[in-house]
Order: sequence, then C-alpha cells, then structure tokens
Amino acid sequence: MHLSLTHDMLAITIEEDSKTFYYLQNIADKNFKKKIGRKEKMIIFKEEDEIVQRRYFLKLLSKIYLRKTNDYENAITIEEALEKSIKISLLKPNQLLQKMNIQLVIEDNYAVVFHLGSHNTLFASYLKSYFKDHLVRIRPKNGTITLYPNSDETVRLLEKLLEQKELFGCFVAFNYQEEALLSYKKSFVTKRLKRSRHNALFSLLEEYFGILGCKVEDSFEMIRRNYLSLVKKYHPDSCGLYDGDLHVKYVAKFQEIQYAYEMLKMHFRHAEIKIA
Repeated sequence: MHLSLTHDMLAITIEEDSKTFYYLQNIADKNFKKKIGRKEKMIIFKEEDEIVQRRYFLKLLSKIYLRKTNDYENAITIEEALEKSIKISLLKPNQLLQKMNIQLVIEDNYAVVFHLGSHNTLFASYLKSYFKDHLVRIRPKNGTITLYPNSDETVRLLEKLLEQKELFGCFVAFNYQEEALLSYKKSFVTKRLKRSRHNALFSLLEEYFGILGCKVEDSFEMIRRNYLSLVKKYHPDSCGLYDGDLHVKYVAKFQEIQYAYEMLKMHFRHAEIKIA
C-alpha cells in the first residue's frame, strides 16, 4: 500500500488486495455523491455537507494503511487530509508496473539532485511529503528535484529512500555513486560532532559569564570590570577571620570567580581578542 500527496489530492495505491479495495469502494458508493471511477480506480471529491463521512472514511483508511505498512506518521497524514480529493487505486498482480530510473547527484557535498529525465508530478509530491521539513525545489523544465539538507537527519531519510525498490505502484531504480553518498554521510557526522563540541563549550562559557554577572555578548573590558568588583567583594579577608562559616563561603566564591575569569580570558585570547 503506497501513499502520495499533492497540494489538492491524497492518492493511495492498494497492491494485490482486491477485497480491501472493493470494501472501500462500496463504502464510498454509499456515502459520497461526488465520486468518479471505474473498476480499479476511484476519486472522491470534497463536498461541504459530507465532512462527517469524510472524517470517518479517512480514519478507516488510516487504520488500514497503518495495519499494512506500520507507518504511523503517514497514517496520521491520511486522517488530516480532509480538504483533499481522495484517489484510491487497485494494482493487480498481472498488471505491468512502470519503471523509473532516477539519477542521483550530490552537488558540492551539499544539495542532492534527483534527475528524473522528465517531470513526474507524483514522485515530486512524494519527495516533498517525505522530506517535509526540508527545502525541496522542483524544476519541471529540466526534470530535476533538488533537496537541500537541514541536519544529519537528511542522510538517514535519504538512505531509507534509496533502499526502496517500489514506490506508489512503480518499480524504482536509484542510480548514484556509493563513494559520493558515503562522503556525504561522513561530512554530516563531522558537522554533528563539531556542533556537539561547540554546544558543550558554549554551555560552559555561558556558566562562566553568569558567575561574573555578565552576558555572552559583553566585551572583555566589561568582564574584567565585573571581575575586579567581585574579587574585591568576595575576597576572604573582607569577611573577617572570626566568622568561620562565612569565611569558607567567601573562599569558595572567590575561587569560583577566579576560575571563571581565567577560563573566559583564555577563550578571548583564543578568539584573538586583544586583552590588556
């Protein structure tokens, strides 16, 4: 069972399961007025006074899809398609499947370009739905679809897509250089590690800025002024020698201030900011 979406249509292809198709067709015949179709295909158009029937029909369709595919995310998408026309097709065993050969090229280790040879509306809508949180550019004139990554999740989705041998009732063959895909994957792993290290460092720096009563965007001069004010305030000698508990607290606070200042000074030096 395959799902594809366009801006105005939800299309479901049921493979080799006549019983399910005719069951749904029978329900549609009884509940929807604006419907066209033939023996192995039907399209249900939206009618404002049939919203309740549509909602129940889509819930039923969603349950059947989930049972056959275990694809929970797209099952939810089916339930939310109240405003779309609904197309349901039956693909029988003796029907010849169309074959698509898709050339995949990774440009500058960044954008992924699918070369279709000619514009394929169904595949284009499928990709936009599949990579739903990504920027996907469709160019009908030259038959290409360009995918722009947004995280290392892009690679996971791409690898899962390339494992497919059949999509919405078509045989599909993805042609690509495995070395290029491996390099692409490694580049995202490297970026993730760098980002992880940066986030950890930023978290520590944020803590040091806070200890000195500063903001991350403050200059080193502001940090130094706050530091001098705090070490004067929390110097252990300033609390007197006879208040033992307070003296211990001042020593701990003083050391914390000193350490935060040294760490930030090192950071600013590393960033090539001149420190007087």
